[in-house]
Amino acid sequence: MSTKKGSRPTLTSIIAWILYDFANTAYSMNVVSLYFSTWIVIELAQSDFWVSIVNSLSMFLVAVTMPVLGDWSDRKNKKLLALFIFTAACIIGTFSLGVAGMTISSLHLLIPIVLSIYVISNYSYQGGLVFYNALLPAVSTPKTLGRVSGYGVAIGYLGSAAGLLIGGLFVDGSKFGFAVPGIHAGGTVAAFMPTAILFLIFAIPIFVFVREPVIEVSDDHWDLKSSYKKVWNSIKSTQKYPGLLRFLIAKFLYEDSIQTIVIFMAVYTQAVMGFSKEATNTFFVIVIPAAVIGSIICGILTDHYGPKKTLLGVILAWIIALITLISTMNEALFWFLGASVGILLGSTWTAARPLLVTLVPKENIGEFFGLYALSGKAAAITGPLLWSTVTMICNDYGDIIKYKAAVGSLVLVMIAGLIVLWRVPDFHRKNKFS
Repeated sequence: MSTKKGSRPTLTSIIAWILYDFANTAYSMNVVSLYFSTWIVIELAQSDFWVSIVNSLSMFLVAVTMPVLGDWSDRKNKKLLALFIFTAACIIGTFSLGVAGMTISSLHLLIPIVLSIYVISNYSYQGGLVFYNALLPAVSTPKTLGRVSGYGVAIGYLGSAAGLLIGGLFVDGSKFGFAVPGIHAGGTVAAFMPTAILFLIFAIPIFVFVREPVIEVSDDHWDLKSSYKKVWNSIKSTQKYPGLLRFLIAKFLYEDSIQTIVIFMAVYTQAVMGFSKEATNTFFVIVIPAAVIGSIICGILTDHYGPKKTLLGVILAWIIALITLISTMNEALFWFLGASVGILLGSTWTAARPLLVTLVPKENIGEFFGLYALSGKAAAITGPLLWSTVTMICNDYGDIIKYKAAVGSLVLVMIAGLIVLWRVPDFHRKNKFS
């Protein structure tokens, strides 16, 4: 394989790529982190188990399909097409959640329908990230990998803020005393349709302005069976790429914890800290500016010190923050920890994407971002199941004890991830694409 030489990334293409992070992070915040889990667990009084199951199922589907679809996108030069399909499915699914929630009155009918729709929308969102991440080299150079990745994450947090503000208008009828004529309080379920529309608007530029690098492939034949075989062989032969398998294992371990925190943070905020729905929304809004700044700084640190050293520091900071979270019921400290978690979320993705790029050959980047997704999404299968298992075991001790115990189990898994990550080689400034 070889890459056809092209011009340097344009400012327009970089902005378009970054805006997609703005678009899809609004979905991640409003649907995955805040409104869906609290709607099911708090408002509809269903078990955490159901939220865990649908998240784990959608991640299982990502884990078993994305590596081969990443291989397909490499061979056919179809990363943008794949991203378009998955984006459209996520937007339609998110809009459908709102429609179902507003039109179906029977709880026995509503629950299985919205759980099924969520599986489709979350699978599409997570799957789309594989192709979005694989387009990073199209909008950056070896010297700007960390910065562009960090800018994307930072602008993504602004997307989270925009999603929360717009969603809050439809949920509460106003936000910070500001009301829009014609918009009335519709409850949690009213956030889904405006989130879908926001995703649509800001996703459009990437399909207009980003041009996928054309890779000349000696054999562009693709079929499902041979692709799965190739992925299996890639997993077995990761020793050809020093540190790759170790990085993927480390990512599985630390992301096991992170993905679960993303899903249940809003539930923890209300069930343990006693925040109201509106206070929880405000909590997520206020921590975002610190997260934006943290993501940008992490991008600069990644380019200067390298993604491995930066990621090690980030995971260590995660462990300290979560241990502090378990040990406190102080509301002021909790707000500070919320800002810290926001910074660390953005920093994790900012450093992890460039680290993978330094470990793999440029002509197989889509395939290896598929393995990257396989590692992370496999973690997102086990993490929620670990959480729900611990909460069920500790259920008799009350919400505070059971949820703090669940966070404690995630800390142990993250420590294991830090130990494995420590032995990943550092190829800073030796990027393999040009």
